Amino acid sequence: MIAEAVQSPIITSFLYPTDDFDFRAFYNYLKDRGFLIYPGKVSKADSFRIGNIGDISKADVTRLLQIITDYTTQELHLTVAQ
Repeated sequence: MIAEAVQSPIITSFLYPTDDFDFRAFYNYLKDRGFLIYPGKVSKADSFRIGNIGDISKADVTRLLQIITDYTTQELHLTVAQ
């Protein structure tokens, strides 16, 4: 979402993946599993940010990506079931 020339090495911004994306539900899902994200603050675009500063290991990133995959899969199941 941010031009490469002004990207930060400590936080990454992401556009909402869909128009009906529920940031609060996503935030709570990650928080309940030990990860905190931040609402977007860089523009009027619907976005969120993930910090990547501190003692972060490859295992941490892999775990976060798995949790996001699980959330995405769960949300797709809920949408299809309705």
